Amino acid sequence: MKVLFLTRSYPTRKAPVVAPFTRDHFRAASLFAEVAVLHAQKTRDATALRQVQKEDEIVRVRFRRRPFPSALRGLRELPFRPDLVHGHFYDAATATLLIARRLGVPYVLTEHSTLARPSTRLERLAFRNAGRVMPVSRMLQSALESSGLEARYEVVPNVVDLEHFTPSPRPGRSRLIAVTRMTPVKGVPDLLAALRLLKSRDWHCDLIGGGERLDEYRALASQLAPELGARVTFHGELQRPELAARLREADLFVLASRLETFSVATIEAMACGVPVVATACGGPEELVGPEAGTIVPPGDPAALAEAIDRALSSRFDSAAIARGVAGRFSAEAVGARLLEVYEATLAERV
Repeated sequence: MKVLFLTRSYPTRKAPVVAPFTRDHFRAASLFAEVAVLHAQKTRDATALRQVQKEDEIVRVRFRRRPFPSALRGLRELPFRPDLVHGHFYDAATATLLIARRLGVPYVLTEHSTLARPSTRLERLAFRNAGRVMPVSRMLQSALESSGLEARYEVVPNVVDLEHFTPSPRPGRSRLIAVTRMTPVKGVPDLLAALRLLKSRDWHCDLIGGGERLDEYRALASQLAPELGARVTFHGELQRPELAARLREADLFVLASRLETFSVATIEAMACGVPVVATACGGPEELVGPEAGTIVPPGDPAALAEAIDRALSSRFDSAAIARGVAGRFSAEAVGARLLEVYEATLAERV
């Protein structure tokens, strides 16, 4: 089977941490099918519009307003004629529909996030006519349905990279870690407020991630309490090898978000055997059971602090946490789910 991934968000050499979960889906699907990626990147550079860049299985094209015309140019550079098109993100849904019609093949869509703007008529048509629409969580499916997008939904989750995220003995130093974007929806001020309330005394927290509020949150940590600024280290963005090493050094992963459609960072921590305290913000409730950690209400620093204190004094089976994640979210497990969707979609066209 030959499958074309079509997306506007995919890691590049200059931006390796942009939408890595799209690449993980590619790697999962590649275990069961021949897959190529057509990455349409938005640009303001008129001279770049006619350029087509090839990197192994990836064909990159650039567009100014609509990705479809540029994607057509990219089709000529693919190593094969696809049997099926797999679009990623709602902003590529229309182009996926048009490309699939041009090729005369069926298509499916994966949605990773909630819609950032009202859907257009063509986007609604793309969702409705897709062989399957695959949100990465039940929460996201409910959000898409509530927005009025009719589709044949089937949840297929994100992938955890077990090459990098592997378990190791816990160091037992009350080392906390949070991996998140430094944006308002991620609840970093709630996390900092919770850390200030901890009864546990021997702890340190590593905050990993970039974003527009990074400097503001650094300053906030020192403003809340002088000792908080000394106990919290902001690392900025880290690539996977270094991120995985930090997770293996941690005793507890903390997520304080107000909204998550999945939370890949949570399953990466669990794959390293790290227990979790997370907010009930959408995705984590489907990921974290009592054997792996605790779920608390979002926007409640006191409840978050209490759960962190309790988790630091509890014992978790790290190996069991890692095994559970591997069984549900490995590339093999998710790739097999994708293959089922592909085969069902192609069979309906016969």
